[in-house]
Amino acid sequence: MKKIGISIVGGAGYGAGELLRLLSFHPEVEVVSVISSSSAGQSISSIHPQLRGLYDFNFEKKIEISKLIKFEKAFIVTSLPHGVSAKFIYDIASDLKKNNINLIDMSGDFRLKDPALREAYYSNDERIDTLARGFVFGLPELNRAKIRSAQFISNPGCFALTSILALAPLAALKLNAKIAIDGKSGTSGAGRTTGEPFHHPIANSNAFAYKALTHRHEPEIAQALSEIGGSRFSISFVPHVIPCSRGIYITAHVFLDTPVHLETMLEQYQKFYKDSPFVRIREKAPELHWVVGSNYCDINLCARGNILVVTAATDNLIKGMCGTAIQNINLISGCPEELGLKIPGMGPV
Repeated sequence: MKKIGISIVGGAGYGAGELLRLLSFHPEVEVVSVISSSSAGQSISSIHPQLRGLYDFNFEKKIEISKLIKFEKAFIVTSLPHGVSAKFIYDIASDLKKNNINLIDMSGDFRLKDPALREAYYSNDERIDTLARGFVFGLPELNRAKIRSAQFISNPGCFALTSILALAPLAALKLNAKIAIDGKSGTSGAGRTTGEPFHHPIANSNAFAYKALTHRHEPEIAQALSEIGGSRFSISFVPHVIPCSRGIYITAHVFLDTPVHLETMLEQYQKFYKDSPFVRIREKAPELHWVVGSNYCDINLCARGNILVVTAATDNLIKGMCGTAIQNINLISGCPEELGLKIPGMGPV
């Protein structure tokens, strides 16, 4: 029997399909069920045809914890919309605690610690407040030790994860800075069930900004950076959609009070990520083709005067979602962090 048993809830979306694909490479994982209320009874390959021959069973309607308790480590991974995920988790939380089953939530319902911010950007009630205090923010490069001993994990958002990785070593220096973050995402970030302006005939050969200064990942970025270096950063974030299916590209313009010494800053980044197998510091600005299909985050720095520009690229469905979830599964299970994830980018896509 495999060491790790996993049930996936919300199995019809792009994220769940990619999680299933990645888990097929993992030697210690057995996927015991995939839950989808809209697709129950249908074969997994009817929704995710790329998985035919890998998961020849059907979607189920309800979670059965009894399928998980026989494993050394057991996980439920939720890939549900915001709000829906919180309600589902609240209803099963006591059973998970009683049976020592771990949970990784890929929605945003438990990412923000401040109840007022959760209410403003997601949804909130007193039940969620109580439950949220037991969640650990699931970014391994920042919270490896806490993740290893956690039962409930809240996975980062894709824009937030890439921005945080781009800026965390700088935050650790506890410098005062104003930061303008320009984020770009492929259309898969909007999910499977979307319409205009993310519909292909509109998004193709097009680019546009959306939710400028109001995107829910901005407070997530600010929260993580302030925990590293205190409230020393003034942050603005503007996301854009670009005409590709996958990928996150971040350009962070950092305005410091004093001149930037690029070599010193590069040493800081190399030191900060020396134990992080999926962060690569690059000699030139990264390209999406280097990381799409992989769990890597590629980062580059350049400087002039008191301005530092940090560029970073990830695959939104892998490092920005499912790959990081698998890193967390590995950490909690005592497996090597990179197990099942040492997959290079696909080059031309």
